[in-house]
Amino acid sequence: MKLDIDVAVRGNELSGMEKHWDVLVVGAGIIGLSTAYHIKKDNSDLSVLMVDRNAAAAQADTRKTMGGIRDTFSSETNRLLAKSSIEFYQHVQNELHFNLNLQLIGYLWLLTEREFKTFEPLETEMRKQGVRLRTYDRKDLASLIPELVLDPKTKQSNLIGIENIYKALQGLDCGIVSPELIAKFYEEEFKKQGGELQFNTEVKSLCLEAKNKLDLPGEPHIWQEKVFSGVKTSRRFIKADTIIVATGARTSTLLDPIGIDCLIKPKKRQVFQIKSPAAEKLINTKGFNESNTIPFTILPKSGVCLRPIRGEKSFWVTAEDDLGRGLGYEEEPMPEESYFTYGIYPILTEYFPYFANIHPANSWAGFYDVNSIDSQPIIDRVHNCILVVGTSGSGIIKADAVGRMAAAIFKGNDEATLYGGRRISTRLLRLTNRSVTKEELVV
Repeated sequence: MKLDIDVAVRGNELSGMEKHWDVLVVGAGIIGLSTAYHIKKDNSDLSVLMVDRNAAAAQADTRKTMGGIRDTFSSETNRLLAKSSIEFYQHVQNELHFNLNLQLIGYLWLLTEREFKTFEPLETEMRKQGVRLRTYDRKDLASLIPELVLDPKTKQSNLIGIENIYKALQGLDCGIVSPELIAKFYEEEFKKQGGELQFNTEVKSLCLEAKNKLDLPGEPHIWQEKVFSGVKTSRRFIKADTIIVATGARTSTLLDPIGIDCLIKPKKRQVFQIKSPAAEKLINTKGFNESNTIPFTILPKSGVCLRPIRGEKSFWVTAEDDLGRGLGYEEEPMPEESYFTYGIYPILTEYFPYFANIHPANSWAGFYDVNSIDSQPIIDRVHNCILVVGTSGSGIIKADAVGRMAAAIFKGNDEATLYGGRRISTRLLRLTNRSVTKEELVV
């Protein structure tokens, strides 16, 4: 009886369909937008629909990121993906005149002696690959950032293991950008090409059916070849020939029920905005870039980092969720005041004491969709479903290249051509039999 009811319900859903789509993209974050844009751009005659559970594009984790961009990665593959994407964003802003608020103010790693020695081999490799870097010694730092305490000596610094700053390394082709504006660019271009979007539509499940139906109860069976027929949503069943899964931290909730281990773990990231007259002074630091702005700065302890927001005269501050912080998805992730008070604040004020007695003016939380194996994207085809997930906190940074690779896989190509003409194998980032090294510089 249950089977008969299920079939009847599904039949009603199918009869209510408005259209059978060539391509359905699930998720309108930055990765889904880039992928949909490149697929539609390369295949203008195909019908492409993008669906998202939010009321507009890029309203989930894309909107909640720090908006940093960098080509400073330990993995050669990540460096290539990042470099080509950053160059494309520069093209969009400088030649297409679509403002992305892109500013190459740099990434500045403040390093202890121990960290610097670990960093040196990575620095050598990055320089060989054309990554532009600049090193600063303690004298340079004391001159450029007088407010920075190089040798914390308080009881608290001893208690929490704060170490002295030995040197600093700046990635010169790194900086900040507006995730919302990049998303807006892709969305507008996708719609210009005839792509369609449907919001307030939550995908509940991916639907499998037997490739060669025999009309047997309970199909598809384990011995039948399977294909994805479409998705069940909060509104109706949507049928498509190819399904693109670009659902970030939610990916496992869709793939686990159908037996695909996508290796994705949701990792919560919290961001706090801090404002003060001291913050404004630090923002206007000269000597690191043409903008006379302090770079996106990473402190030596616990991955605490600061992004300057010049227009708001403030900083966004976050930290790495390390061992002891759980992995798991939440529908509405909330920032924890104690995380700032007892985690970030003590480290921040040891290196920058004039942030003492400051309280966050605003805060929010989102997720990284972390690839738990090597912290690099997963871009692969499973039957007629293409996975574009696992960007591990650098989705904005690599979105354009990732979208191009997904579009190449859609066409069945062995290589993808990235912006600038560089080519990359579409086999590198498969779900299995990957050909990449583990990324060591996740920020």
